Amino acid sequence: MKKLYIFIFTMIFVFSANAQFSGDYAPSNWSLTGVSANSDASVDASGAPNTIIFNGNNSDFGDFDDLYDDYSITVTTTGYLSFSYDWVNSDSDSYEEFYYVVNGVQTLISNGTATGNVNAIPVTAGEVFAFRIFTGDDCCGGGVASISSFMYDSTLSVAEDILSSSEFNFYATAVGGIYAIDYSQKNTFEALNVFNALGKLVKKINFKDGSNRDVLDLTNLSSGLYIISIETSKGRINKKIVI
Repeated sequence: MKKLYIFIFTMIFVFSANAQFSGDYAPSNWSLTGVSANSDASVDASGAPNTIIFNGNNSDFGDFDDLYDDYSITVTTTGYLSFSYDWVNSDSDSYEEFYYVVNGVQTLISNGTATGNVNAIPVTAGEVFAFRIFTGDDCCGGGVASISSFMYDSTLSVAEDILSSSEFNFYATAVGGIYAIDYSQKNTFEALNVFNALGKLVKKINFKDGSNRDVLDLTNLSSGLYIISIETSKGRINKKIVI
């Protein structure tokens, strides 16, 4: 049975530009830099916008002590970043570590082979965000990070007033994959669109005149991340869900 695992209020006015490694976050806008001039760290962006693969330094040049490589980008708009990762530490001495970094402040994601998600990292326009692979040496196997489901959410907009005033409610029912929608007429709720993680429209509901309730049936969709986009007279409001 499908369940609503995540229900995060976020306001995004242009979803297609913010989904995965595209738009402002396309691979062409990122930079790869390293502490060692001899680093052979690399990024395979052939799977973008869905996935990028960040390969850590394994040059066997003989450098050591606090080596790391960053795949970084300057944030253009204040908001939140989220992503999923598969991290493989293939160094026999367990030196490799995977971080995310905001304006030079690093946060450890994992130092052992792991798979997971990092959600809602706050970032401010002008800050530098980076993925970092730390290598205690440059040999014996490099760390590899496969990063997917990369998502940027903007900060709350004027349309937040609609939701905070409890004039629109979207919630899971007792039947898995079925969601109830209650809304007030006075704010002119116009339509609800459902996008998958690639930004493809997979469902649409046009709200009925003279009504204040609808049902959204997502039982035919595969489990995963979706964006519920609500069109209103004040703008577009997006909610992120996982079914």
